[in-house]
Amino acid sequence: MKSFFFSILLLFSLNSFAQSDTITAATAKNYIGKEVVLKGILKGVKPYSDRNGKDILFLDIDESFPNTEIGVTVFPDAVPEVKITKEDIGRTVFITGIVQDYKGKPSLPISEGKQFKYKE
Repeated sequence: MKSFFFSILLLFSLNSFAQSDTITAATAKNYIGKEVVLKGILKGVKPYSDRNGKDILFLDIDESFPNTEIGVTVFPDAVPEVKITKEDIGRTVFITGIVQDYKGKPSLPISEGKQFKYKE
């Protein structure tokens, strides 16, 4: 019986560590170095090719560049999985990852397609 209660306690403590804070672009600066779920409105997408000719996407969340509070970059390995069309502009998105500091501004890199989801 004692091991049963210990197992339940362990399960709840592991779940609390696995959960990420849901944040907005405006509060991202308070979460540098933390794993989060960014919830926001997709305002725009800017395609770009890196110096090796690989596709990269820059996403505008809640505001258009340069007014957005967080930089979201979809790196080449994730681009094929992150499907964005013109019709998706204005939709609510959820992006998971670790908020980083890039030149004094919060940044959320997307290296895997599973980090990006639309609100269903």
